Amino acid sequence: MWVEITALNQIPEWGVLKVKVEDTSLILNRQGANVTCYRNACTHLEYPIDMGKVNNGIITCPFHKYRFMLDTGKCLNAPSDSLESYPVKIEGEIVFVDID
Repeated sequence: MWVEITALNQIPEWGVLKVKVEDTSLILNRQGANVTCYRNACTHLEYPIDMGKVNNGIITCPFHKYRFMLDTGKCLNAPSDSLESYPVKIEGEIVFVDID
């Protein structure tokens, strides 16, 4: 089910925007025209990752320092532990996420 999330310009370039859809906390990332969406949970211990530092397209979990590439969700500490991603589509200036 596609859900309207936000306007494209509300997602900080090279940063993250935390949003909540139903009972699911998500983070959105924008790098140029590319927008990605992940569940707001580090794969290490499921702690929220939205308060982590973002640098050069990588977010670092503030709790245990796991590092994730925001364009792919891949974990740099444990490559098999990628962030849970959600499909994104952009119509005009509106960002939608498929939460199914």
